[in-house]
Formats: sequence, structure tokens, C-alpha cells
Amino acid sequence: MSSAVSNLSNSRAATTDVLRRWMSFPVFLGALLVGGACVAAHFRFVDPDTWWHIRIGEMILNQHTFPTADHYSFTAPGAPWIAYEWLGEVVIAFAARWGFLGMAALQFIWASTLTLLIFYFASLRCKNAKAAFLATVFSLLMIGAFFTLRPQVMGYIFMLIMLVALERYKLGTTRTLWWLPLLFLVWINTHGTFFLGLGVFGVYLLTGLFDFRVGGLYAEKWSPVQRLHLLKVLLAIVAVLPLTPYGTRLATYPFQMAFMQPLNVSSVLEWQPLSFGLLFGKIMMVALLCLVLAQVMFRLEHNLTSWVLVMAGAFAAYAHIRFLLFFLIFLTPEIADLLSRWIPDYEPAKDKPVLNLIISLGVIAGIVYYLSGPSRLVKPFTETSPVKAVEFIREHPLNVPMYNEYAWGGYLIHDLYPQQKVFIDGRADFYEYAGVFSDYLDITRVEPDAFRLLDLYGIGACLIPPKSTLATVFSQIPAWKIAYADDVAVLYVRDVPSRRASAAAIRP
Repeated sequence: MSSAVSNLSNSRAATTDVLRRWMSFPVFLGALLVGGACVAAHFRFVDPDTWWHIRIGEMILNQHTFPTADHYSFTAPGAPWIAYEWLGEVVIAFAARWGFLGMAALQFIWASTLTLLIFYFASLRCKNAKAAFLATVFSLLMIGAFFTLRPQVMGYIFMLIMLVALERYKLGTTRTLWWLPLLFLVWINTHGTFFLGLGVFGVYLLTGLFDFRVGGLYAEKWSPVQRLHLLKVLLAIVAVLPLTPYGTRLATYPFQMAFMQPLNVSSVLEWQPLSFGLLFGKIMMVALLCLVLAQVMFRLEHNLTSWVLVMAGAFAAYAHIRFLLFFLIFLTPEIADLLSRWIPDYEPAKDKPVLNLIISLGVIAGIVYYLSGPSRLVKPFTETSPVKAVEFIREHPLNVPMYNEYAWGGYLIHDLYPQQKVFIDGRADFYEYAGVFSDYLDITRVEPDAFRLLDLYGIGACLIPPKSTLATVFSQIPAWKIAYADDVAVLYVRDVPSRRASAAAIRP
């Protein structure tokens, strides 16, 4: 009898230990962050580029081939183009087979994973879960704008996995370091951010070659064994970079993006500098000024690796909005480290695992409830995309080349190909090489050669926002008539005699 009582007591104690471990206060904080990440992701459900990513991913899944030329536009048919994010596109396309539910679930998983990794990375650096939580909440106010269904989100997840592995290696855990070559093999086939990952790995390696302290800045030297390990891993990473369906072409794409696409970089919003006119620009400047003020007041100490990464991230973010998330990944641990001066660390003895479990389950129930409502999933998409206009075109085929808004090209590829090919879409790289992107900008801005270009491409219809400059001009030209209009899009169609006259005028 006493043995049975003892076994029951031991079983209860083991259950309590498991509950305390898995429902500890840091885990509870992580659950809250997951809820916040899903709320933030809701506001960016489906990026305009998501749709052409799905189309490319479906093509790879169905045909088991990798594209080398464009098939979706009438402006640059057959132009060289490679799916440099093919693995990420396959993942998105696979999720899209379950419709909006699958897409939303994937987006929430990505958003939650990214947020939790930032939280864990900050916790490793400051060793204070509460401070790391508050710093992550601050970052979540801005990184929510990046929670889109695009392969770049996977790229930043891989970045954080690498950072966690390197930080754990500094703390003495060597096992995770040897997985990094495999991580980069997946990364290079997913998104060009692998190049940033190489740079960050290089910073960790190089800043660990010194051992000094100057003012509040210090460096800790890698041991000879650690340097050897890092060099071996780096060589293995470089060795796997050509292992793609396109050989070394994926490894060189970031250089093409940086030096061979000036129109793309200067015209697309995400490649614009982080202006102080934007809310994000103001918030980030205030955060940096607070860190500088804290440095003056409290004489903070900074590891050379962290300092270099924060400075590099700040430069990247203020050069291109797209890299704001890159900056926040490095800024969050610095904010957490500062907050840890005043916030007491987590005390396991004060844990309330049952309460943590109840609230965590409530967060999960809220996410499931959101995903269970199709209307909640579709509404953010229908408010900004030409859904009804596309239905009209599908039911009333145009049979003429159609000019379209840049942001809608991906959706048109997804829903109208091959019935209607696009003028342009989010694949700005090859459109710039083909000269189409510059023509698109001239037309959308109604430059002096806009109507000559419309004739040159034989445009017989235009799907554009109703408040655009081009729509205002068309409303004053009798030859262009409205075939369909709603609050999101207007479809102008040029009558047949006008098209014939234009074609005759440009025929040699």
C-alpha cells in the first residue's frame, strides 16, 4: 500500500515538474507574443506578390521543372527569368492548396516563429525573460508590417536561427553550430537574405579575433578551437551555395539586385530610404536617441559584435525600408539589455503554471476562432485587390493586351493566366532588364510618351485604381470607356476603331 502511495506521489510530482517546465512564466510570455504576432499578421494578410509566388510554386509542384524564362507577360514573353525564391514559393503554394485557411495558417506560423525567435535571441543576450519580452513587444509594433506571405519572411527566420546557434555556441553549446551548412543550403534556395546571413556570420567570426576593452566597447576573443570550428562551418556553408537548381546563379543574384536594378531600387516603395516622414522612421530615431542617452547616463558596455551589427542594421534600414526588420533583430537585444537594469529577472519559485496554462490556451483558442471564420480571412484581401474586376474579366474576356497596376499583376497571373497575360507584376527585376519597367513608370505617371507607349504595346484595356492619374486622364478621353468600376478598380476599354487607328499610325 505504501509503495502504491509512493508511486502515486512520485507521478504527481513528475506531472507538476512537467507542468512547471512547459507552462513556466517565460513560456506564458511567449504565448502572449504569439497572440500579438497573429493580430499583427492579420493586417497584412496576403501581400500583392503572394499571388505570383503561388503560381510559380504550383508550376514547380505540378511540372517538376524550374522556370528559366517568363511565360506570364505579353510585354516580355520568353525573357530570361529564374525563380530565385523557388523553395519559399513551393511552401506557399502548398499551403494555398487549402485556400485562405491554409495561407492564413502559414502566415500565422511564420509570424509566431519569427516573433518567438526574436524573444529567445533577446533572452539569450540579456538573460532576463521579462526585459526580453518588453523589448520584443516594442519591436512587434513595427515588424508586424513584414508578416506577409513572401519567402523573405522565411529568410529572416533562418537569420534568427543562425543567430541563436551562434549565441548558444558562445555559451558553450557546440551541437547547433554544425547544422548551419544545412540551414544555408535551404536558405539560398529560399531567399536572397542568405547573403546577409553570410555577412552576419563573418561579423561574428572577425570580431572574435580580438580581445580588448576601450571605454564601454569590448571584444572577446574566440579560442583556437572555436576559430577552427567556425572556419570549418564557413567553408561548408560556401561549399553548399552552388547546390541549387540554377547552380551558382542564386548566389550571385543579390549582387544583381544591388548593382543592376537602379529603377527597381529607386521606384519600389520597400527599396526606398526609411524617411523621417514615416512613422517607422520617427520611432527608430527615437529608439536610437534613447540608446545614446542611456549610454551617456549609465556608461553602458557593448560587445563589439553586437555594436557592429546594430550599426550595420541601422545603415541598412535607413538606406532601404525593406531592411528595417534586419535592424530590429539586432536592436531588440540591446533594448532588452538596457531594460534589464531595472526589471528583475524571472523567479521560478513564484510561477503559477495553471494560470499560465489557462491564459495560453485562451490565446490559442482566439487564433483558432479567427482561422475558423472565412469572412475574417478574406475581408482584408478584398478591400485592396481587384477581385470583382477580375471576375468581370473572366466572364467577359477582353481578347486584347491589358495594361495593369503594378501591385495587381501577381493576382492577375494567379487568377487570369493563361486567359489574360499581364503588362507587369512584382517581378521587377526582369521587367527592368527588358525595358518594360521604365515604360510602365512613364505610362502610370502620364509622361509625354505615355499614349505612344500604350499604342506601341497595342493596349486595348487598362485595369487601374479609380483615383489614379491615368484614370483621371482617361475620364476625359471619349475613346476610353469604362467597362467596369468599383471602389477598388476601374477597367477602361478602348473602342475598336480607336485601336485600329492607333495600330495603323505606328505601323511602319
